[in-house]
Amino acid sequence: MKKNALISLLTLAATAIVTNVYAQAKSESNLAYEFVATVNGTAITQGLLNLNVKAVTSQGQKDSPELRQAIKEDLINKELIAQEATKLGLAKEIDFPDQVTQLKQNLLLQAFLEDHFKKDPITDAKMREEYDRQRKLMGEGGNGTQYRLSQILVSNETDAIDLIRRIQKGELFGKLAQEYSIDQASKAQGGSLGWVMPGQVIAPVASVIPNLSKGAITQAPIQTQAGWVILKLDDKRAFKIPSFDEAKPQIRQAIVQQYVAETVKNLRANARIVQ
Repeated sequence: MKKNALISLLTLAATAIVTNVYAQAKSESNLAYEFVATVNGTAITQGLLNLNVKAVTSQGQKDSPELRQAIKEDLINKELIAQEATKLGLAKEIDFPDQVTQLKQNLLLQAFLEDHFKKDPITDAKMREEYDRQRKLMGEGGNGTQYRLSQILVSNETDAIDLIRRIQKGELFGKLAQEYSIDQASKAQGGSLGWVMPGQVIAPVASVIPNLSKGAITQAPIQTQAGWVILKLDDKRAFKIPSFDEAKPQIRQAIVQQYVAETVKNLRANARIVQ
């Protein structure tokens, strides 16, 4: 079930930190041995300083000697605190191998995406095609109503009917979603699907949404290919589809996410995964 692909897109893990930083940092690996300061004998390298400068300037700040000095002072302060924390024995409370593994995965993900989109760039034509596809889903008029939905998805009708009765008796929808929903993407958020338009969801659900009042749930479960859905309308609002230029950043991210989803699907189909 799709969320609003133009406005409320999921963010890729760590992309905001390493975008436009990873590729440039690779070419400067020799700077890792040039020191800009030492703290009780521990080096602050030029490479680490540059990495932090690029992370900041990629978000709009202008590079300057003053900025670099401020970042250097911040790195010194962090090293002082890190050394003090180590003296207090706090390092043993941190699972460094798992933290390093996660960072490595994030950096390799970014490298993987950079390699792909260097060979197959996201052009204006591709973004326009995706924009038109999403606009068609939302309705050609450019205006409409957006709905903020939550769902509980279960595998059979009997369980769905039982959950509806429990909600009607006062049990919290979000709590039951976390306990019983089989939709892993939404259950952690209490079943929340975010803001959508009817054209973005499957037909059985789309036909029910306009008939729900704010705060109401479906009185009967909705049968779908994935299972039986209990739907709740959290809120609704008027919506105007943004222009192509306004939507470009979100459209670019949507294309990246689609590529990641397709790649993961193919990799999982050919992988030996034991859980």
